Amino acid sequence: MSCIELSPRLVLTSLLFSATTLLSQQIPRAIPVEEEERPIPKAIPVGPAPAPAVPAKPKGPDEDLFDFASLSYERSEFAIATQSFGQYLQNYPSGRHVPLALFRIGECYMKQNQLKVAESYYEEVVSRYPNSEGAPSAAYRLGALKFNSKSFEASARHFAFCETKSTLPEVRLAASFNKARAYQMLGDNKRQMAALQAVLAIKTNNPYREPALLTLGTAYLAEDKKAEALPLFLDLLKESKDNTVISEACVKAAVLYGETGKPEEAVPLFERALSITETSPQNRGIALVGIVQSYFAKGDYDGVIEQYNRNASVLPEGDTRPKMLLLVGNAYRMKKSYARAVEVYLMVEQGYPTTDAAFEAGYWKLYCFYLLDDKDLGDFATGFITRHAGERSQHEFMNLARLIRADFYFNKQDWAKAADSYNELTLAKLPAKLQPGTLFNKGWSLAEASRHQDAVGAFTQFLAEHGGHELTAKALARRGLAFREAKDVPKAVGDFQRVVKEYTNSDAAEMAYLQLGLIAMEQRDSKAMIAAFEMLVKKYPTSAAAGQAWYGIGRGYYDLQEWDKAIAALQKAIETDKKTYLDSASQMLLRALYAQQNVDGLAKALDDYRKSNTNANIPPNIVSWLGLKLYDMKLFDRSTQYLTLATTPDAPENTDPRVWNYLGMAFLETKEYEASIKATDHFLAVTPESATKARGLLTKGRALLGLGRIEDAQKVVQEGLTFAKDGKPQALLLILEGDVLLASGEKLSAEGQSAAAQEKYNAAAGKLMVPAQFFDDQEITPEALDKVSKALEKAGQADKAAEFRKTLKDKYPKYQP
Repeated sequence: MSCIELSPRLVLTSLLFSATTLLSQQIPRAIPVEEEERPIPKAIPVGPAPAPAVPAKPKGPDEDLFDFASLSYERSEFAIATQSFGQYLQNYPSGRHVPLALFRIGECYMKQNQLKVAESYYEEVVSRYPNSEGAPSAAYRLGALKFNSKSFEASARHFAFCETKSTLPEVRLAASFNKARAYQMLGDNKRQMAALQAVLAIKTNNPYREPALLTLGTAYLAEDKKAEALPLFLDLLKESKDNTVISEACVKAAVLYGETGKPEEAVPLFERALSITETSPQNRGIALVGIVQSYFAKGDYDGVIEQYNRNASVLPEGDTRPKMLLLVGNAYRMKKSYARAVEVYLMVEQGYPTTDAAFEAGYWKLYCFYLLDDKDLGDFATGFITRHAGERSQHEFMNLARLIRADFYFNKQDWAKAADSYNELTLAKLPAKLQPGTLFNKGWSLAEASRHQDAVGAFTQFLAEHGGHELTAKALARRGLAFREAKDVPKAVGDFQRVVKEYTNSDAAEMAYLQLGLIAMEQRDSKAMIAAFEMLVKKYPTSAAAGQAWYGIGRGYYDLQEWDKAIAALQKAIETDKKTYLDSASQMLLRALYAQQNVDGLAKALDDYRKSNTNANIPPNIVSWLGLKLYDMKLFDRSTQYLTLATTPDAPENTDPRVWNYLGMAFLETKEYEASIKATDHFLAVTPESATKARGLLTKGRALLGLGRIEDAQKVVQEGLTFAKDGKPQALLLILEGDVLLASGEKLSAEGQSAAAQEKYNAAAGKLMVPAQFFDDQEITPEALDKVSKALEKAGQADKAAEFRKTLKDKYPKYQP
């Protein structure tokens, strides 16, 4: 019993580009084989019905919540979607999306393989909202889940619900068929047959028709209803393309014809069954009995095979038997029944080892193994060649056996053995149509086996003898690769240039442009590198090497300091092949943007790089510069982001002190005081007493003040004033000290200590008067005047405060605190 699939699966392949794989496309096998396709029937899963378009969507918080949940669902963020749909159900139990929300929660749990939970939500949709659009899909899901858990009665019930409720024909059809499967598992023939008849009523666009015909016909046979069964098997013979199904229908229809006295109709069907390799041994035996007297005098392949099968036990010994067996083996081979052919050839070899038929059978057995891609073909070929190396060493089959062995190793990419095998065969004795491909594959194998000079010789011979062949461009390109590996770069360049000029639209030209670009890169010829790679992406924009080419273009323009072109190409390299070029192209892109002093572009590129690679290695000088520029632009939040990237928290001494200093100031501006103190402490730890250190103490003091740590802030001020005796550092520290005293006064005032608070306000005014009266600076002086007037007002000296206010207004009319 097979499980019903709950959702379709997609299978993706990927192409890895290399110089050799570009050339390997469409290289003919030395001995071609026509592949057979045998389609395998399988159930077609049917997903939920699509929701109809809604012409006018209402607005409101319920719609917003549902839209958010749906967006998460569409992005496969199933945990978030489940939570959001659940919140919708809780907040809006009567909302218009309740049935769909329930169904999608079930889908989310299904995607997370929580089948029991999913089942409960599907049940709720079906039971509470049987007329909703999602009910048929939920019922289908329940039918599949119940079937796979062997609850066949419940499965049939749910499929029946879906069949009744769904508006989509393909869904109803799938439900009908799977309902029949459930009844079959229950042994309920009556209901099974009724369901299958409903499936068969659909004549077109019915993927279930063949299995329904075969199943219903077999059910009728079980009940001895021959008249009802026969038309079903005949319909299968007309409609099916599946050999297994055809075989079964042939035998059963033929049996029915025989039992009804119609042997003339039965015999061709038995014959047809015998010609199908998928026919089971049991049915083959039935067919053989059915046509035991049919082919005494026929001479076609089927007749030969049938005569042997009918008379295998009574064939005469002597020359007739091995010749007959060889003919049978050849007939199977011509019918592409290679495994059966091998069996017969082996009988000839083992039963008649010294005959010419045995030698011929041995070669054709080897050929069949080649077509079957047998893993031991190389050993089989060597055994055949060794066994007949004496008097038959010059026979054409021996040379072809060497070719089979060489081609086998070529296809397995065992290049050393392939090269040796190609060297052992005689090209001139091969059929003319095989000689060009064999010589080309010989050169290829030699090149891949690192026998580059020998490869050059083989490709040179190919070009001389088969100059107009379809593989000429690839031979030129492959010889160019061999020249390059042999360090003969001028000849390699010559071959590649010839390819792009004479075979400009070939696959080989794609590879030639790539190689010309790589050689120019090695030679540090930026212009030549750019020219080759630009032609590659222009002519082959979807090439597997496009990412490599865009990177080369970017690198070339970077070396030429043409930053705009370099940036565009490097971005294209990342977009085209992020897996390979994310790091190398991003590093170069950041350096180009840094060279341009492009703040916004650099920030975006850096953010994109880190988003794609959380362990991205960003050059400290670049990220430091970016953080400092953003600080100068007063974009403090962004400044902290990039300056932090430039730090080494585990070894702070390895970070540029300037970075710690500005990071502390930036955090101060964003009111992240603890972070500001931590960064500033790293700066202070490596900075001697100086105006710069005073600036760091000022930052730390203001951060401490921001945290309400007044006493600690006062200590920092005093530390700075011990060596900042004049100038701007002293003025800034005095302003900070005034702020500290004001904050202290306000704290005391809030505690009801008015007298003590007044003392602090007076002290603050005293500190602030120094920079207000004795320091002349367009930023510091007006700030000091503003703050001293506030301190005087708090100290009750309104007149004096007014004097300072007037001075501030007169001298600095544009000042804004």
